[in-house]
Amino acid sequence: MIRRSFFCCRVGFCVLFASGFSLFASDAKPSVRVVFPASGAWVSTSSQTYLIGSVTPPDTPLTVNAQTVTPWRTGGFICMVKVVPGTNTVVLRAGATELRHTFRTPDSAARPDDEVGLRALEPVQPLGVYTGENVRLVCRAPAGRQVFAAVGERTVPLVPDGATPSRYTATISFPAPTEDVPVVFYADGLADAPAASITACAAWPAHTVTGPLFAARARTEPGGGDTAAFLTPGLHVQGAGFVGGHTRFWLEGKRCFTDSGHLAAAPDVPLPPRDLVPPDLTAGFAMRPPTGRPPAEILIVLDPGHGGPSTGAIGPTGVTEKEVNLTQARLMREVLERAGFRVLMTRDSDVDVDLYERVRIAYRAKADAFISVHHNATAAHTDPRNVRHISTYAWNAIGLQLARALHPKLAAVTPIADRGVMAASFAVCRNPAIPSCLLELDFINCPEGEEAIQRPEQQRRVAEALLEGIRAWLASGEN
Repeated sequence: MIRRSFFCCRVGFCVLFASGFSLFASDAKPSVRVVFPASGAWVSTSSQTYLIGSVTPPDTPLTVNAQTVTPWRTGGFICMVKVVPGTNTVVLRAGATELRHTFRTPDSAARPDDEVGLRALEPVQPLGVYTGENVRLVCRAPAGRQVFAAVGERTVPLVPDGATPSRYTATISFPAPTEDVPVVFYADGLADAPAASITACAAWPAHTVTGPLFAARARTEPGGGDTAAFLTPGLHVQGAGFVGGHTRFWLEGKRCFTDSGHLAAAPDVPLPPRDLVPPDLTAGFAMRPPTGRPPAEILIVLDPGHGGPSTGAIGPTGVTEKEVNLTQARLMREVLERAGFRVLMTRDSDVDVDLYERVRIAYRAKADAFISVHHNATAAHTDPRNVRHISTYAWNAIGLQLARALHPKLAAVTPIADRGVMAASFAVCRNPAIPSCLLELDFINCPEGEEAIQRPEQQRRVAEALLEGIRAWLASGEN
């Protein structure tokens, strides 16, 4: 092999020499490209943003807005640049090459109304309530004004909030059913501030859950709040009104919310009780590490994050998170299978799998553990070099037990800051029946991180560490 390589090099040298080229000199100009922010993109930041990209050759002298930037040995570079509202142009010079790169940030002049005018605060989305139920009316206006709300044909005076004089409040109820009643706040000398309309009903119909498992969930607040329960397709619930695009309904004696797209009105269905208990999704699941079973009877689901058009984060040289997630997960599968474990991948090619379908894959297979593989990045205004770390996330007790077993093993082979295990309500972690966690192994938008996560030896160390973590998790079930 050595002799053959030497021969090929000699032949290549002769061809280049005969063609009038030199191996040691080139007239080609250096190239430079910016990966983030993308050209012409909007960046949500007000003071600064990180700028990443690459130069070729990697040792080319580089300046960004006349400031010297030293590329990493891969050619990838990062620097923080100050921004102004509106259009920003960054000038990059790599040797004799100049690149003018433009992106945009929000215009500070285009802010929502401030306290000088009148602004509606509640309701800001169309609201459906029961007759007789109190509804809050809230607006913001300069302190010391007389402020009113026109609610249909009624005039309601508002009073200042004691703690915030510029915040005015009142309550109103509807004794009889009414539909789409307009609400407008007004005060002398100020422009009117329309609010959202209100509908009141004496009773609301039943609804049938149509949304897919895990995507349809009862929440404590419209569009936010905690997950109160998961709603199974075909379940009937008693409606209780709506807030914008979220339906309010009764479950376990409490009013909850879900995306209206996950329900269908079922007026002909007998009204379910308000204290309805949702199905137990943990039935038939062990809810603890499968201690005492041989690896051949233990199923681990590996979930390479992103895929297809969902690239995830991106590195300075253009490497995408979806690529390295899949490469790392495949190696993890190889190591786990060699140790005798059964492994199921949520994806094994460059395709995008719905977040909740990833959870359903594990649920349908009655997996023993679910591990989502990711690589991190920062918000635009944060320098990833200052926060680069490894972390693991889980949502519930069984997920946290898995995360706490895996994380120390992974952190031990990853020589960066260790943020430990944290609780988070990520979609892929919200499995009530299967221990689930999400790994953030390194920061891909940092040049050093992008290089490290592509090194075969580091990928192998991480895969072996995961195996040790699985073994530690199994041992934790013996306690």
